[in-house]
Amino acid sequence: MKSIVLLCLIFLVLTSHANDSPKKSVQQHTVVATSGNQSFLSSFIKGGQLYLDIPDHLLDKSILFTCYGRMRRSYMQVAWSKHYGKIVLKRQAISSTSGIILPPSNGLVQMDNILAIFPIETADDTPGHHRVNITDFILRQDIEWPQKMGVSLQNTVPKLSLLLGAKDMDNEVLIKTQRGMIKNKSKVSVPIFFGFGALGPPMESRSFDFRMGFYADEKMEVRFGLKNGAANIARWRLEKKYPDQEISVPIKPITFLISPEVPKKWRPYLKAGIEEWLPAFESAGFKDALVVKEVDSLDQWQAHSIHSNVVYWNQRKYFRGSEYEDYGGTLGHIIDLRTGEILRGDIFMGASERTVCEKYFVRAAPLDKRAQRFPFPDALTGRLFQVIAAHEAGHVFGIMDANFGEYHYPWNKMNDSLWLRIMGHTPSIMNYTRTNNIPQPEDSVPPTLLLQKVGPTDRYNIQWAYTEFPADMSAEDKRDALERMVRWQDSVPWYRFNINQMEVVGPNASDEVVETNDPVKSTKLALKNVKRVIGLIPEVSSGQNEDGRMERLYDKSIQLWNNHMLHVLTLVGGYDIHYKALGQPGDQFIPIPWEDQMEALDFLLENALEAPEWLTEPPFLERTGYSTFPDHVMHYQQKLVLDMLTARRIKRMENLEKIPDQEGLVNAYIERLQDGLFKELKEDFGHVDRRRQEVQMTYIDYLGMVFKQKETVMDIQSRFFVHSDYSKGIMMQHLLDLKKEIENRLKRNKESATSAYWQLCLKKVNSVL
Repeated sequence: MKSIVLLCLIFLVLTSHANDSPKKSVQQHTVVATSGNQSFLSSFIKGGQLYLDIPDHLLDKSILFTCYGRMRRSYMQVAWSKHYGKIVLKRQAISSTSGIILPPSNGLVQMDNILAIFPIETADDTPGHHRVNITDFILRQDIEWPQKMGVSLQNTVPKLSLLLGAKDMDNEVLIKTQRGMIKNKSKVSVPIFFGFGALGPPMESRSFDFRMGFYADEKMEVRFGLKNGAANIARWRLEKKYPDQEISVPIKPITFLISPEVPKKWRPYLKAGIEEWLPAFESAGFKDALVVKEVDSLDQWQAHSIHSNVVYWNQRKYFRGSEYEDYGGTLGHIIDLRTGEILRGDIFMGASERTVCEKYFVRAAPLDKRAQRFPFPDALTGRLFQVIAAHEAGHVFGIMDANFGEYHYPWNKMNDSLWLRIMGHTPSIMNYTRTNNIPQPEDSVPPTLLLQKVGPTDRYNIQWAYTEFPADMSAEDKRDALERMVRWQDSVPWYRFNINQMEVVGPNASDEVVETNDPVKSTKLALKNVKRVIGLIPEVSSGQNEDGRMERLYDKSIQLWNNHMLHVLTLVGGYDIHYKALGQPGDQFIPIPWEDQMEALDFLLENALEAPEWLTEPPFLERTGYSTFPDHVMHYQQKLVLDMLTARRIKRMENLEKIPDQEGLVNAYIERLQDGLFKELKEDFGHVDRRRQEVQMTYIDYLGMVFKQKETVMDIQSRFFVHSDYSKGIMMQHLLDLKKEIENRLKRNKESATSAYWQLCLKKVNSVL
């Protein structure tokens, strides 16, 4: 055992020598799994007080301090030390194998920070051990965890806090409490588990690469943008049991426990969703890398052990006010920040049956007869839960929510059963693509091929992150091998990754629809199915004693229609994205051809800003409506107009004007957009309906807002939201042209039925100018 500890210390010292002088002082002592002759912490409760016995050999050694909320996980690296007659608990800075120090608190340039100070219980002090009472620390102290999305223990209410138990496990102590706190302005007492656990020897890390879609070690706490910061990716410790074999079982597979709270009929589907990833791990050289166990009982201590990974069935769906929350699931991680090793990963299945079934209906009902009647068969509902489980499992393995390979699948393959069986309709289960609604009923695509599944890009990602290299392979050769794998993206475009950088730069970054290499063509096909869905709503809503289902399905259909329009809009001012390192040839952002952008604009003018009657006035609304409010279609139309004119979109067009022979694109775009919005001015004063009047007024109002924008010279970031003076000038000129057009038409058509409306438009334009 001593030799293992010594090897760990040598490793940390050697890695610190590679860094500059301030880092050379980092020599963290790491606790490895203790054997029978060296105990870990031990606990006991006496008189309602919680005591810990700390052996001498653990003093000044790094251990893991964890906290488990209902759906949140928090953790930090800490150490116990002795200071005269007291024991001090410190949160430590972490010496990452990536060559950087993670401070104990943001902006704190020191190697540790005190969390708590405890007097030693001298009456119970025995040689080689120190006893402390940690009751107040666990129940009453506001502990600040480093994870932004972790457990919040602020606003403590001590009178509502209870100590419920403690248990000593293998190299781990778990503590069960009921913590009083203020949440949502109410005093509540919620179950919280704490844990202290041993840290094993650091695993071999893999460096973060911005071109791959993996979490950096600190996940939500760090963002590097389009550059490689000093960090490791988050991944599991998978090591071959037989290193000489091309494909070997792992020494320790990633094991999941399906919680007993999961209804039995859904357990096989959650298991199948996780096991969809087995071939991906085989591509990295691991056979049977995943084990999923269904259990009928789960001890509360085992459920909260650092050594368990649990699939939970979120209980919120059974409580009023949360029963139909519209989200699929989420996850919780505990990570060893020295290397990025994922120590624990939990899946929380959140969606209700109603939610998953109604979402599937609005996309697939015309293509799957099983979805044309509620309730769905269990076999179909189970497969919908399987998709969610597969997606959340991808997060557990370290892969982010992002956009993988979008805008590169052929649009005309989305109804090809052979393609769909092998490749799927989207390259990755991690994309927010949802169900395939591009095939037409006459294509006879089997319904099983409409659902998302683990795809080729997922297998590629796992291969890059988890492939184990020979022990005698040099670090430089490993880096070269990983770089070659990244460069596969040069020839396989659907391997590419990109993530939203505060704006949707192009069609690679769409969500909620099937993203193909021709958004206009695929949207035309999808809209045919949206129309069919709306036609099916009355039938599936019959027999209900209220209109709730009908209204929900109609609202979801409108949302889907809007998402398709937003997908087409990504072409306008859009770029194809391919993240590249400095040495890679070619640009990272390739402009969408101008003719494709204008085709998209024309499509939106015709199909979005002039919405079809089958969407805006379905017959079933006649019996339920009594007002033009709310008009969700018009709301989305107005938002679409604003999105077409945002500063970030116009500035991308300004950048396109730098290309030779591409001058005047902003002017051409605004002219075409305005002409399409106000096409009635070029006609014989035809009717302008209520909804279209609102859309036109939205355009004028927004230009007025643009003209009032003020730039802060000293704050460059604020300019992201502010139009340039160049574009403001173009917009001003076109608004002046609009004024003249309205005046000229009013002169010739004073008695028109819509003349009063045009007078109102003119008044609005004059107020803006």
